[in-house]
Amino acid sequence: MIEEIRIGNFGGISGELLLSPNLNVIVGESGTGKTLLLNSIKFLMGEKFPFVTNGTFVELTLKVNGQETFVRREIREGRSRFFINGMRVPQKNVRELLSNHVIFQSQREELELLKPSFQVKILDKFSKSEELLQAFREKLKEYKEKIRELEALREQESLREREIDVLKFQIEEIENVNLQPNEEEELLELKDKLQKLEEIKRVREKSLHLLYEDEKSAFSLISEVIGEFENLGLYPEITDRLSSIYYEIESVVSEIERKLEAPETELSLEEIEERLFQIEKLKRKYGKNYSEIQDFLKKAKERLEKLENLSFEITSTEKELKKIEKQLKKIGEELSLKRRKGAEELKNYLKKAFKELGLETARFEVRFEKLSEPSAIGPEKVTFLFSGNPHLPLSPLSSSISGGELSRFLLSVLAVVSIPQSTMVFDEIDVGMSGVILKKVAEKLKRISESQQVIAVTHSPQVAAAADRIFKLEKGEGGNVKIKTLKGNEILKELSLMLSGEVTQKGIETAEELLRNWRERWRQ
Repeated sequence: MIEEIRIGNFGGISGELLLSPNLNVIVGESGTGKTLLLNSIKFLMGEKFPFVTNGTFVELTLKVNGQETFVRREIREGRSRFFINGMRVPQKNVRELLSNHVIFQSQREELELLKPSFQVKILDKFSKSEELLQAFREKLKEYKEKIRELEALREQESLREREIDVLKFQIEEIENVNLQPNEEEELLELKDKLQKLEEIKRVREKSLHLLYEDEKSAFSLISEVIGEFENLGLYPEITDRLSSIYYEIESVVSEIERKLEAPETELSLEEIEERLFQIEKLKRKYGKNYSEIQDFLKKAKERLEKLENLSFEITSTEKELKKIEKQLKKIGEELSLKRRKGAEELKNYLKKAFKELGLETARFEVRFEKLSEPSAIGPEKVTFLFSGNPHLPLSPLSSSISGGELSRFLLSVLAVVSIPQSTMVFDEIDVGMSGVILKKVAEKLKRISESQQVIAVTHSPQVAAAADRIFKLEKGEGGNVKIKTLKGNEILKELSLMLSGEVTQKGIETAEELLRNWRERWRQ
């Protein structure tokens, strides 16, 4: 069995999987590279993939009869290098080793053929309408975006009057206060000065008295000492330093006279307090400072202008939607016509092919059902109808070929031919199945994993719930894909997503019930 797989930049996938010896499940949104992850094992065995680059590597730890074997393939200088237990070996040695212990079982094509979405792909390929379908999808995307835009505008319109009133009040409140840059800081400083006015006056008078005005002030004493040194005529450097002190005292005195003057203001302390209260009220509502408040005011005015012009915008958007809808309908009609012509050609082609295969009585038709709403598959649903018996009517491919029985048959065969101490790899074996069939598929996979290791790509919550370990592929920046091992609540959330497309309390409860049923059934 495989204990561990490590991948480096294989088609954008990097990471590692520490595998369970039993059932391992790989999940993830479409396009994340689940099948590509399985293909990394084929790459290790020697298969070629056009996207590999220098630095790409895949390595795994294989355990057989208690012995670990390390296998690696890397791309260096444009060439492949193969290793077993650190020693470089020919590619055939690696293929021979892994072929005995890793068995791929992919029935994707057969099972996917039963899905209407795959049938329409076949028809579009045969009728050469793929480009037209892509144009339809792009226009459909534009159509849906415009509908969402219109719905949002209409929702705004229902709340428009109330929001306009709120915006007008906010704008008026901010403009009435008429906050100025740095006003709050200046008011706080002024408030502080007014509160300490008597103390400032006392400090000013005492400072001027001691430094300058008194007979024995610092200024007069320094002046007297300078005179003594000048009369001495020696030590000019001391005289210079004393002169510096003299002029510095004179400068300080001037600054004290200027700064410690009573502030010139007509505002009383109460008026300043009231103004600061108004500013604080604005800050609590609209921003932490002048800049943020002005930014809020600007955005409020822009939003008000938009709301006042909302009716015009809705009318304009409705016209755009009608134009897009008309374009979508035209493309849909062209697509439908081309498909119907292609369906007739496909019918004639298959009639001949059936005879070559000994199915002389088999019949085939394509049924078109117009959808109430256009979808990604086009304006209509396409269903392949088949009958291999001339006495039975044409019916959908999935029912006429018995998809449920086919699924059970495939899994039963795979269980019989499985090899002990090997790893069975299933690529979306449950595609196109639902309900009871999925439960049976999950049970079958679980049974197989009791005797040997299983790795399965799945979109089924029933299969994922049966797993001993779940790995999820997630796309990151630049299209790179990371591998995440799900644990605890992560498993419940993922199962909820798989069940309903979103994480909900009901989905979590259903996921818990799924896991509980599996544990009780297998006594885990």
